[in-house]
Amino acid sequence: MTVAAPPYELVIGIETHVELKTESKMFCGCRARWFGAPPNTLVCPVCLGLPGALPVPNRRAIELAINAGLALHCTQPEHTKFDRKNYLYPDLPKGYQISQYDLPLNVKGWLELPSGKRVGITRAHLEEDTGTLKHGEDAGRKYTLVDFNRSGVPLLEIVSEPDMSSAEEGEQYVRALRDVLIYAGVSDVRLEEGAGRFDVNVSIRFSEDGKTAWPPQSEIKNLNSYQALRDAVAYESRRLWEDWQAGGELRTRSGKITVGWSPDRRRTYLQRTKEEVEDYRYFPEPDLVALAPDRTMVENLRASLPEMPADRRARFIEHLGLSDYDARNLLADPALAEFFEATIKLEPANPKAAANWVLGEISAALKRDGIALRDARITPEHVAELIRMVDAGRISITAAKAVFAQLWKDGGDPEAIVNTMGLAQVSDEAALAEVVDLVLKEDAKAVASYRAGNDRALGALVGAVMKRLGKKANPVVVNRILRQRIG
Repeated sequence: MTVAAPPYELVIGIETHVELKTESKMFCGCRARWFGAPPNTLVCPVCLGLPGALPVPNRRAIELAINAGLALHCTQPEHTKFDRKNYLYPDLPKGYQISQYDLPLNVKGWLELPSGKRVGITRAHLEEDTGTLKHGEDAGRKYTLVDFNRSGVPLLEIVSEPDMSSAEEGEQYVRALRDVLIYAGVSDVRLEEGAGRFDVNVSIRFSEDGKTAWPPQSEIKNLNSYQALRDAVAYESRRLWEDWQAGGELRTRSGKITVGWSPDRRRTYLQRTKEEVEDYRYFPEPDLVALAPDRTMVENLRASLPEMPADRRARFIEHLGLSDYDARNLLADPALAEFFEATIKLEPANPKAAANWVLGEISAALKRDGIALRDARITPEHVAELIRMVDAGRISITAAKAVFAQLWKDGGDPEAIVNTMGLAQVSDEAALAEVVDLVLKEDAKAVASYRAGNDRALGALVGAVMKRLGKKANPVVVNRILRQRIG
């Protein structure tokens, strides 16, 4: 079924907030990994905003923020500073957020999508996270509690240009951005923990009465899954169009609004009219000095960046012969990609087989047992040896999987397991030829059928040989000898 294109152009820009991979918070020594901790146990006078408490910048957070900018091809200005962003909200204890306004750490970068399209990065600035609100109900009475454990966690806000024109491109962007940040060691981007969140600015543009109409946009706040991004963008863009056509408030509104997304109701809901910059009353943070990132430090950080996902994917495809599908799935998990690289370093002759083992047996076992790859008994040396054995015809792929299961369970030596389990294939041509000759004498009917053009008859003959040898015969060699004998 063909789906009609919408009668408008979709315009999307995304503000992504990610918690940085630091041990302590942005301006104090409290532990930054807050998720799952008992409420209000990771706090101090600084992150609680108590009178007289003074912030001290986290050097590692600044370095990670610059790392992100470098990985996103941003420029790092000679001078930068922190600012106070003033607004009142229950989970903002100071009544303001320490952020960056007109002099951020990173400006004017770009990120390439898998399609080859580049999305501009306006800025990537450093700030502190807020607390979290816990909503509930008891005996029919609704309540809201505040947990300040997250308050003060280092947060990087990455602002894109409005260069995306579909929800699919928006998803590609946030997926690619997540990969870059993980590979650069900047953030784990744990979406399920709220450590990665998307604010998606959605607007529509269309022609009306010979003029271009571009109504005010909606900002969809705090999306933390790809599914939510797809669904929310589809709903809100359609709602904007229908409201305009119906002569709704969109025709008279001048500024953008902030909306939330309800996955249960599958619709957006109004949160507030969006504040303008003036409403935040930005001014330089008086408790912190201005920053002048050292050029030597910046270049050292640039030199220490690992290979980025897009470059690694291209190398996997162009130099190792992997499919785009395999390359993307390996890169989705840095641990799997590293395991694959270690395997082909040991056995470079068959990268495809290494990818199949990593994405097949290993990924399935990890998911089944719910463990991390670093805790598994299987090693790149094991997989490289299994590949060599299969390629040399010493064991079948079925036998190799049986060896893998034993290695996964107890570790050990693949060669020893093959010998103990009696899994080695018979590849000796003289021994196989004797059995082939016996089978041919016993089943003249199958021989005649094959000579008459029935290729499936050869399979029956191969099966008979395999049965006589306890399924340990090398099927490739058996096939070849049979064809030679039958002629």
